[in-house]
Amino acid sequence: MRPDPNYPGVMATGIDFAARRGGLPRWVGGILGCTYPLVLTAGAISVGFDRVGDMADLAASILAVGLFLIAAPTAWLFTVEFIEAGRLLIVTSALLTSLPLWYLVGSRLAYLAPSWVLWLRRYVVVCLVWSVLNVLLFILLGSIAG
Repeated sequence: MRPDPNYPGVMATGIDFAARRGGLPRWVGGILGCTYPLVLTAGAISVGFDRVGDMADLAASILAVGLFLIAAPTAWLFTVEFIEAGRLLIVTSALLTSLPLWYLVGSRLAYLAPSWVLWLRRYVVVCLVWSVLNVLLFILLGSIAG
């Protein structure tokens, strides 16, 4: 005789109360999630801030600003006209406020991914989509500004 499933004395089996779905440590995924913005920032800073140069240096500086805005999305907040800040302060404060966002992205991907290969694939897709959306935003703002 089989017990009635509606009977309150019947106990359900096979329930898993695991804290996470993936087998990856979230803190490692979070730290690895900060690599993309740090690489972009290093590339942007390598152009140099205080050099006087020709038109090629100007184009490299504009590209470096674009790379930095992709890496540190909170940099827009620190470039408002009423904030009198130097370049070093803007770069430092933008990184200090943006890196936790990238950490959260990396740790969330680690929470959802069962392997590091899948984590890396998803992280690359997130970085590419984020970069493309930012480039489209730059084009839109450029076309509106004229």
